[in-house]
Amino acid sequence: MTPRTSGEAVAGASAPLIALDTVVLDTETTGLDVRQDRIIQIGAVRMHGADILESEVFDVIVNPGIPIPPASSRVHGLSDADVAGRPGVAEVLDGLRDFIGNRVVVGHSINFDLAMLRNEAHRHGVHWKEPRWLDVALMSVAITPGLVSPSLDNLALTYGVQIEGRHTALGDALATAGVYAGMQPRLLGKGIRTLGEAENLGRSATTLVEQQQGVGWFERPAGKPDFVHTAIEVGSQRAIDSFLYRQRLEDVMSSPPITVDAGASLHEAARLMADKGIGCVIVRQADGPHGILTERDVLRVLADKGPEAGATLVGTIMTSPVITAQGDTFLYRALGLMARRNLRYLGVRDEHGDLAGVFTLRTLLRERALSTLTVGDEIATATRPRELARVQSALPSLASGLISDGLNAQAVGAVIAAEGRAMTARAAEIAEGELLAAGHGPPPAEYALLVLGSAGRGESLLAADQDNALVIDDDYHGDLDSDGDWFSRFSTRVNEILDRAGVHYCRGGVMAKNRPWRRTQADWLRQARIWASEPSRQGLANVDIFFDLAPAYVSSAKATRLADSLRLESAHVARHSLDLLRMLGEDAAARYSQLGMFGRIRKDNGGRVDLKNGALLPIVSGARVVALRHGIFAHTTPERLRQAAAAAGRSQADAALLADMHGFLMRLILTQQITDIEAGLKPGGTVDVSRLSRRDMDRLRDALQHVALVRNVVRDLLQVP
Repeated sequence: MTPRTSGEAVAGASAPLIALDTVVLDTETTGLDVRQDRIIQIGAVRMHGADILESEVFDVIVNPGIPIPPASSRVHGLSDADVAGRPGVAEVLDGLRDFIGNRVVVGHSINFDLAMLRNEAHRHGVHWKEPRWLDVALMSVAITPGLVSPSLDNLALTYGVQIEGRHTALGDALATAGVYAGMQPRLLGKGIRTLGEAENLGRSATTLVEQQQGVGWFERPAGKPDFVHTAIEVGSQRAIDSFLYRQRLEDVMSSPPITVDAGASLHEAARLMADKGIGCVIVRQADGPHGILTERDVLRVLADKGPEAGATLVGTIMTSPVITAQGDTFLYRALGLMARRNLRYLGVRDEHGDLAGVFTLRTLLRERALSTLTVGDEIATATRPRELARVQSALPSLASGLISDGLNAQAVGAVIAAEGRAMTARAAEIAEGELLAAGHGPPPAEYALLVLGSAGRGESLLAADQDNALVIDDDYHGDLDSDGDWFSRFSTRVNEILDRAGVHYCRGGVMAKNRPWRRTQADWLRQARIWASEPSRQGLANVDIFFDLAPAYVSSAKATRLADSLRLESAHVARHSLDLLRMLGEDAAARYSQLGMFGRIRKDNGGRVDLKNGALLPIVSGARVVALRHGIFAHTTPERLRQAAAAAGRSQADAALLADMHGFLMRLILTQQITDIEAGLKPGGTVDVSRLSRRDMDRLRDALQHVALVRNVVRDLLQVP
């Protein structure tokens, strides 16, 4: 991937390390006093993730303007004669600033180098933009308890890096780059995946931080004696048009599509387009896929054939097949596809795969709409996990912008879930391609890769991990227990790609790479009957989310029917097992209450409240159970509540109250997750209630009091109608 240019946005805390654009920097100086000494050499090299871009370097010798002490010369080998005639630091700082751009600066004890650069810039009246930084010395101390020494020589030995040109600025920068690349697997193993998490890791090396503070390496604002990360200049957040993230193709398409037969003449087709005021028609073929004829095609043939053009058969000039997208595709994803494929018209498929309409965009509207996209169609072109990780890292900013624009949290959750399904699908395509290239062949049977839980419901938060499964056609007779089986290899690689991209492995093991979540359709239905006939709390851990299944990737149209059939039939099995449903309902209602005596909100030692487990999940789980009981096939929690209440002839008031609570709780959790990610903290389901407004605090207390309503609603709606 091409490194980012300096004009691009500053990396945010959610930026993944495996796709982070960095500059590894080192300086040689006349001494170690950052206030008095001078720079005599600057070396830097760019990196992308763990890749060192050795052709992209910055290497200059600087005339410090003062004599170089002999003791300093003995370290780096530079004397007054070596710097004579060289440019002063004021002449090179602009070039260094441009070389860094908006990249994160990495170094060994980097705050010494940054303090030197900052003071030199101030001394010479040169503008200096303080970069975001990572220190390999601080991080190494934090991830390696008992480390003998965080010196560059010792770290190079630890990570197998050979240092060439020790104590030259570029030589040390290249060695530091090798150490940083070598650290990344260890950081990943410690759960450190993002820039913000790595920054917090470095701050945790408190002893070394205090030593660096003591010698003045940090710029500390007046009145704030504690260590504070140097302020980062960030551009204003890009405007987000939430319309693109609310509407789906089926909401705005032209339907039904206007069609002509392949045997019609160009004159007939052009007349139809003129009469209807449209720019394209769909071309029907008796024995082939539909095609499309656009106004541009008409103009091209007219230019080529002149007066004879009108007799041309449209079947000979149409484009076939029509490029299409599913009707429930969000507009922002459709626009990304159209931009990538340079399309002005997009066919829209219904749930059965039939062409249901056409989506069109005039050039001016298209350009205006595309300028607002935060997430487009990058997933479709990703070939490596780190390219997927870039999309994953953009989601917090996207969610923040959408919430600020007034989009409700349930709709934001649907966008996050759509991106999760798209990433899962792309991981499947990449894994398929890798298996084929490695000589394992194409898929040996039809299959569907399913997402479960919040991704299947379309209600994802920003801390979602992987919940997925594989359903395989019953015609397959391979050994799914074997590690060498095609589907075993495939599932393992899909889960690995997603984990590397920032969608973490499921802590409960609900992933297709694990044998219980990789089955043929018949085997899945047998398992569903076992769950129904022999329900147990221990055995039903993670089972409930299976009933939220939705296909993320299918090998063919037949595989789509495979996934749909599994959902319908497994739900039918569950519906007729009241023991199973009551056990699931009891679990939903019995979750730990977040209210204590006298209606006080229970907080943990950090002043947070677990709103996910203690409030949101009881509503989600309860809605799932009553939907199963009444044969409701809606995906989302609010719609399940409303439809189940209607099916049972119960009041809609309680269902509406719970649906409103569901959206409110999602907003609180999402907002806290965005805040935590920007602070370099791992997002979860807890919320710092001290940050809430009085209005939200009152509403939260009321919501927690009504969580008990779940028990009553579930009990009522589980009764036989």
